[in-house]
Amino acid sequence: MTAIQFLAAFLLFNGHDLLAGGFVLFNVVVLADVVAIYDLRAVRLRERLAQLRVDLDVAHTDSVTGLAVRRLAERRLFEAAGSDVTVAVIDVDGMHDINATHTHAGGDAYLLSLAERLCCAAEPGDLVARLGGDEFALITQRDPVALEQSLASALAIPTTMDGVARPVRVSIGICRAPGGDPHTALGRADRAMYTAKRSGSGTEHYDPVRDGEPLPAYVRPAVRRRTTNGDDESVDRR
Repeated sequence: MTAIQFLAAFLLFNGHDLLAGGFVLFNVVVLADVVAIYDLRAVRLRERLAQLRVDLDVAHTDSVTGLAVRRLAERRLFEAAGSDVTVAVIDVDGMHDINATHTHAGGDAYLLSLAERLCCAAEPGDLVARLGGDEFALITQRDPVALEQSLASALAIPTTMDGVARPVRVSIGICRAPGGDPHTALGRADRAMYTAKRSGSGTEHYDPVRDGEPLPAYVRPAVRRRTTNGDDESVDRR
């Protein structure tokens, strides 16, 4: 029952007392007007909140693929701190050539087909996101080997461009963060992906020796070049 309906019922059963004094009836009418104004404001507030929810969904959704955006992926990793998380970073091979041959509209269609295949590789509770450009991520609690197998099966299905079947070619980096910092796993998976891209292997799992860690920000301009020339040079920590 709304406030106005309540007032109407109240007047129906108590009208003889209220009508005895015009002043009282006047105040009841004024009160009804005030309630109507607040009801209108409540409706507008609900409409505004609904629009804000829509805007929030748009802000967290990629316009081309419909996937989550990088911000949402990073939030998921932050919330997963302390738990076992596996991250896969997937980057399209030859995206520049695809755009040049099939226009950017064709490139967007290719990205959408890739997004659909990544969603096929995902399980309930996983998150698939477009990190930006032609780079994607899949965040899961599954074992890295199981994730690699799921991705291989889903990406084995070719896509169609201009009526011609085209294989989906990507480079994938996978990293497991067992109870550590899952946010770091995103950067490590990214480095493993670039290793896969350089070697042409398709998929690589993060290797701390091979992929290494980025040097701290304070190391500049000289760095330790043992890995390149075998000498252990001094490090300038200015």
